[in-house]
Amino acid sequence: MTELIAGAFKNLFRKRSRTWLTVCGIAVGVMMVSVVSVLAGAGRDMVDSELESMGIDGLSVTTQEGTDILDEEVLEEIRSLRCVSSAMPLMLQYGDVWLASRPFSSVLCGIDAGAGQVISLKLLHGRMISPGDVAAAAGVCVVDEAVAQDAYGRSNIVGKTVELRVGDVTEQLTVVGVTETGSSLLQNFTSFIPGMVYIPYTTQQNITGQDTFDQIAVRTGDGESTALAQRRIQQTLTRLFDGNAVFRTDDLATQKGRLERVVDAVAWVLTALSGISLLVSGISIMTIMLSSVSERTREIGIKKAIGATRGRILAEFLVEAVTLSVCGGIIGLLPAVILSVLLYATGTAVGISAATFGWLLLFSMAVGCVFGVYPAYKASRLRPVEALRSE
Repeated sequence: MTELIAGAFKNLFRKRSRTWLTVCGIAVGVMMVSVVSVLAGAGRDMVDSELESMGIDGLSVTTQEGTDILDEEVLEEIRSLRCVSSAMPLMLQYGDVWLASRPFSSVLCGIDAGAGQVISLKLLHGRMISPGDVAAAAGVCVVDEAVAQDAYGRSNIVGKTVELRVGDVTEQLTVVGVTETGSSLLQNFTSFIPGMVYIPYTTQQNITGQDTFDQIAVRTGDGESTALAQRRIQQTLTRLFDGNAVFRTDDLATQKGRLERVVDAVAWVLTALSGISLLVSGISIMTIMLSSVSERTREIGIKKAIGATRGRILAEFLVEAVTLSVCGGIIGLLPAVILSVLLYATGTAVGISAATFGWLLLFSMAVGCVFGVYPAYKASRLRPVEALRSE
């Protein structure tokens, strides 16, 4: 085998320009497949992380429109279940806030102290809503950085006063924290809103006069079945309301699974499309190898005349084709490896392993083998007399 590989490199370097062009073509094909795989894997992990930060790996309890039954009693009943790790109320309300004597349309979001269980928030300055704020229905809030920048030209406005107007009610709130713009998934869903104001849900209940919640987000305990938790919650609410209340328990983990399958499908489609370029590279291998067979017909005749077997000739040309594809595969994988290292260095999860790179290299080798079979077979079938007669 060592002799065959050495001979393959020797023959390939006879036409260096043609060999390098072929190798580059294969490298481009492998690079496209590997880079798409890296980006798709990283994208899937980012989606998973973002969905989990929203609490999308849990349950959402809501009621039919016009039916307000989600109150503190329901919340405590759900929290008391052994299969429930945590449960948090969530309230949303449109309103106007005044900062530096300027009005800003915003979304008022009533949250609990455990807001990280439902929405993804990155704190820039100050602090988040505390259990004490919720218990006392304190007049505090956390604002979005975009609102702070528009009002004061800076992001740190901790200690400033916000005047909140919801309907006919006006409330003075003290800013205790500032979050990064776009860090909340709720804001991404309402990108047309300049910013958001997060306040204790008890404070929002006082402002709006509403003593119920829009929904309750539930996260199950580690190792607990989401389907089991869903049944237990349904049984508990049915018992609590004697089967008269109309409520809905959505398994958000199922929705997460569906989203993941969509992401995977898109990744497979992109990988398949980029794989077409690798097949085109395989065709170029076949073309080059057929050209090589034509140029070396006389050489093949001499080898056969002195005792070379068909298997030997076939192996020589097949090793050359595989060598081309392997060299191209290694070069093509380098950008993907570099990209993976850069993503890892920036803290981004890389959804592709060393084993995947190995499979890609094996696939490129298989392409060279498949597309090199016919030229190798053609070379092995040449008759010595006809080959020697060739000029």
